[in-house]
Amino acid sequence: MDNYQCRKCGMQLQSDDTPRSASCQEGNSHAWEKLGEVGDINFQCRKCGMRLQSDGTPRSASCQEGNSHAWEKLGEVGDINFQCRKCGMQLQSDDTPKSASCQKGNSHSWQKF
Repeated sequence: MDNYQCRKCGMQLQSDDTPRSASCQEGNSHAWEKLGEVGDINFQCRKCGMRLQSDGTPRSASCQEGNSHAWEKLGEVGDINFQCRKCGMQLQSDDTPKSASCQKGNSHSWQKF
C-alpha cells in the first residue's frame, strides 16, 4: 500500500494502485504523486501540516504550501491515542509524539485521549 497526494487539489489517500484520476475539485483530473509506502512511522509536513504514516521519510514533492514538503518525524505508530490541544491533530503512537511542527503554534501540546 502506498501514500498518494494530488498535485492539484492536495487530496491525500492510501491505495495499492495509482488512484483513478477523475473528478479533481481543481479541474478535470487528479495528478497523483506517489509519496512512498505506508508504514509504521508518523510524519507531518512543517509547511502544510499533512500527516501520514510511512516506513521512511516520504517523497517531498507537491506540497500545497510551496514546492516541497518538509517532513518531521513525530514517532512510531502505536496503540495510544493522542490529540494536540492547539491544532486538534489526532494520531496513534507508542509514546508521546515529538512536539515540532504544530500548525497553530511552534510546537504541539499532546494529550492522551
